[in-house]
Amino acid sequence: MARKCLATTAYPHQLGVFFWTKMGNLEVWKIKHKNFFKKNPDGKIKHLLKYAILAPSTHNMQPWLFKVMKSSCVISYDPKLTLPQADAKGRDLYISLGCCIENLVIAAQYYNVFDSVNLFPKTGKYSVAEVKFKNLGKRTSENKKMKRLFSTITERVNSRGLFLKKTIKRSVVAQLLKLNTFSGLKLSLLEDGDQIIEMSKLTADGLRYAYKNPKFRKEMSGWVNSNLSSRNEGIPGYSLRMPFLLSLVFPTLVRNFNVGKQVGKINFVSMSSSSLVVVISANNDIKETWVNTGRLAERMMLFLQSNNVKTSIFVASVEMGDLYKKVQEITKTHLIPQFVFCAGYMGHNQKQTPRHPLETKLIS
Repeated sequence: MARKCLATTAYPHQLGVFFWTKMGNLEVWKIKHKNFFKKNPDGKIKHLLKYAILAPSTHNMQPWLFKVMKSSCVISYDPKLTLPQADAKGRDLYISLGCCIENLVIAAQYYNVFDSVNLFPKTGKYSVAEVKFKNLGKRTSENKKMKRLFSTITERVNSRGLFLKKTIKRSVVAQLLKLNTFSGLKLSLLEDGDQIIEMSKLTADGLRYAYKNPKFRKEMSGWVNSNLSSRNEGIPGYSLRMPFLLSLVFPTLVRNFNVGKQVGKINFVSMSSSSLVVVISANNDIKETWVNTGRLAERMMLFLQSNNVKTSIFVASVEMGDLYKKVQEITKTHLIPQFVFCAGYMGHNQKQTPRHPLETKLIS
């Protein structure tokens, strides 16, 4: 449920304006992890799902649905939540679901109840995965090796803004390669300044390309919210570091005007200031690959943020037109680029985005 709070603009010292309003549901980020041990098997699975719904998703669309079984959970997608313009192939949809699955797996591993993941079980038309559990009826101990990654789930945020001129520790970058346990996926870690600039240019090009399309702009405008919105889905202006007044009119601007040049420039400046760009590529372009891409991306972003490294997702260079071919040239691979994010240190923190309560995502 949306909560009442005293909300200010992104720059209250400049505007001096305060509003008593409802904001989207942020209480979902506050999970008492010890409560897991007080629950029955059904309650334990639902407790794990509280971490699953904190995963990132395109436009914060939260396309997942959950069916809790005796010792497993079937994850499906909501067919009403698709993006025909921004995600015509459905790749981003399945990557988002992969991120959700990975959060669930990490939480189950932390509580020592994880068993296995079966992709695309024959349990329903929209089923994507069945995550199986064990030891739900027993008192398990916490897996201390997973604590740092697990704890970061409730702290993760898709950061926007300028990165500091600070190189990521070599030991942290080296560990990223070890996280890729998925066959068919390849990681390209770009730290060279010229390569980062080129990827940033492609991102800006992709955004300009997308915003030329009135249908894309109409779709996008429906998922951008003002800083005062009470919606539990979509992108709040504050998550884009958008000043309060601009956040009020931005959805209308997007719908009616081509702001691609301006949006592209802002994203170029942000991405080009990062210390690292990560590209996940694959040897095919199928649903299983997209889900695994999401799983790997989420684990990597959580790992980086557990080391105080901020991450920011930028996928326009692999989504729009034939720009992906230029990404292949930069990464020196013939594989198909699937997902891009950048990383680095920032001097500011951001508030998380709202989520629908878990109860609204459970199906029978």
